[in-house]
Parts: sequence; C-alpha cells; structure tokens
Amino acid sequence: MKILLVGNHTCGNRGDGAILRGLIDSLQSARGDLDIDVISRYPTSSGYLLQQDIQQDSLFLHNSKSAKGLVGSVKRKVANRLMPEIMMAHLGKGGLYKSFSVPPHLAQFTKSLEQYDAIIQVGGSFFVDLYGVTQFDHALCALMAKKPLHMVGHSVGPFENPRVNALANFVFDRVDSLVLREEVSFDRLKQDGVTTSRVKKGVDTAFLVKARDVENPSHNLLHWKNIISARKTIAITVRELAPFDKRLGVTQKEYEAAFGKVINAMIAEGYQVVAFSTCTGIDSYAKDDRMVALTLRDHVENPEHYHVIMDEFNDLELGILLSHCHLTIGTRLHSAIISMNFGTPAVAINYEHKSLGVMKQLGLPQMATDVQSLMDGSLIDKVQTVLADYDNVKRKVDTAVAQEREIGNRITAEILNVLG
Repeated sequence: MKILLVGNHTCGNRGDGAILRGLIDSLQSARGDLDIDVISRYPTSSGYLLQQDIQQDSLFLHNSKSAKGLVGSVKRKVANRLMPEIMMAHLGKGGLYKSFSVPPHLAQFTKSLEQYDAIIQVGGSFFVDLYGVTQFDHALCALMAKKPLHMVGHSVGPFENPRVNALANFVFDRVDSLVLREEVSFDRLKQDGVTTSRVKKGVDTAFLVKARDVENPSHNLLHWKNIISARKTIAITVRELAPFDKRLGVTQKEYEAAFGKVINAMIAEGYQVVAFSTCTGIDSYAKDDRMVALTLRDHVENPEHYHVIMDEFNDLELGILLSHCHLTIGTRLHSAIISMNFGTPAVAINYEHKSLGVMKQLGLPQMATDVQSLMDGSLIDKVQTVLADYDNVKRKVDTAVAQEREIGNRITAEILNVLG
C-alpha cells in the first residue's frame, strides 16, 4: 500500500517533526508492507532533521513564488480569493464558479496523487481562520483525486472568519475521518457551527514517537547531556507570542519579564534552567525561539545557572536531553509532549486552546496553565506544587502517556484496516 503524508510545514518546528515521526513510527509498527512518501514545505532541512527522504511540497512552492509587478500581485490575490470557490464548485457544489478551470498547479498536484492508495494529512494546529484558506489546498486536491483522505491528530478552529468557516464545513464533511487530538477542538467546532460528522477522538501523534537512543550521538548531544546531568535541571521553552499576542492582551516584553521571574524562582530553589528550542531558524524558518531565550538573560539574576541550547537538535535528540531533566515548563506545546513522552513531567502554558485540550485529554488538567498565570506569578506556585508532589505527578504522567500511545496506535491500525 502506498500512502502520501501531506501537511508538514517543516521539521524546523520540532513539534511538527515529532508529529510526523510519531505517525510514521505508528504506521510502520502497524504494517510492515507500507510504502510511505512525505512532502514538506522545506524538504532539505526536514529530511535532515527527520533523517529520511522528504519531497518538495509543490503547492507551497507555487504559493510562495513572488508575483511579478502590480498586475501579478493583483492576479495572485484574486486567484487566492477564488480558488476555494472554484475547487468546491468542481467537487459538487456547482454554481457559477464551475465555469472556471481548476488552477493549473492544483490540477497538476491532483494528478500526482493518482499513484497513491490514500492520503493522510498529518496533524498539528493548521486549520485555523488566522492561517487562511490555502491550508485546505492538499485536502481539496485529495478530494478531487477521489482518494481516501484521513486527517490524523489535529487541533482545529477557531473558524470565526465566514469564508474559512464555509470551507472548513465543506472539507470536513467530505473527509474519511477527522481525528482530533483533543476535545477542546470538538467543542470549538460545535461553537463555530462547523460539522463534526467525520470527527473521531484521537491523540497528538507526537506521543507515538518510539523513545530510543540515537546511533552515534554527536559531540554536542553528549556535551549537553553532561551539563544537564551536572545539576538538577528545569527545562523551559519560550516563543515570540505573535500572532497570538493581541488575543492574549500581553506584549512580548511583558511575557519575557514574567518568564524571567519564573527562571529566578527556579534558580533560587537550587535548580539550573536550560532553555530548549523546538523552533529554530534553520532553512529560513520564520520563528527562532533561541533569540527569545537569549533575550531572557537580561532578566536572570544568576546567569551562570541559565543556559540556552543553540544547537540544531532534532525532536528525538531533544527528547533524549529532556529525559535527563527534572521538569519542563513549556510555552511550546510539543516541548511538553516530547518531554512527557520521554519520561519527564511538563507544565504547558496555553497561548491557544490546543495545550489545555491535550492536557485535559491526558487527564492532567493541573499540568496546563494559562498565560495569565505566568503574568501574575501564580505559575511559580503551580510549579512548586508539582515539584513538592513530584513522584506522584510523574507516575500519573507516565500512566497517562502510555494510555495515549495505546489509543493512538489503535487508531492508526483501524485506519489501515479500513484502507485494506
């Protein structure tokens, strides 16, 4: 059976890398005869980080080409505006837009899908009104090609924008399954009036990564293992809050100052703090969490106990290092997931609903906290409560992760059974 995995933006976001790696691990565990192709917006860096061949996402390549001149720019905007309507018209909606041809790049990609038995759209938080309508391109093409389409491990919504809402309703009603990684998204779909007819309860596929050692570990990996092992370590991840800063009502400077207080509190308790980054600027990726982590140094009273990892470790290597830490405090959801998957409890800071949803699904809502708790200092109290009851918390986390892994692998097997 030949399967195409679509929807990976870049493994430069190590969360996306873990999501993709976990799905591949799960598929290959379920069946040994699968031929799996993967496409990504940035195949070179993603292939390097995932350590396997990855192909170029041709739809992204088309959309990222700069339009030539004013006329070209206007044409691009009009095309992006009309594209969903044209595709929906050709997929059965009918109406005026059916008289328009399917855009050539979409028709070409649709034709390329003929060689596959099924398409799986890898999970993450991609179907959100803020991200626009082009997020649905791969799904629309899979539907045009009449291929089974499963969306596995997603957080979706909000869909407050009417155009994106209508497109989400159209696509989600036609997929073979929309497997959500948490229940908050299900509630969000109902709240926004988007169909839930194909929804199944699932997991974040990053939980399906098989914990394992790296063959021939690099000098850098061994170096950081030694640093982390030298003193009890709290791991953190930080990020640039945009585009969520306005919804949160928190500026970047306020966020960084508040995180500095958390770091100082942990160092005062006798820990060292190591900043990990699940998003770096490799291969022109727009976000580089290391820069935010470096800025935090200005707020740290004892900088000798605060370290920033600058190396380009992949998600597996990050997991190995996190396994040697005592606790993770993560703004990046997948730093928390990778940490828990490798045996280290984590507190996740919600900047959108996905973190709260994943922790609720694990049965660990106490391990999720909102940005407001960071701002008012109550996050420090929460972390200290976790540390005071550490053995009990770790036992609960390990049990919850094992259950999540079992559910996720069962869903993968069920999808493959349906495909035949």
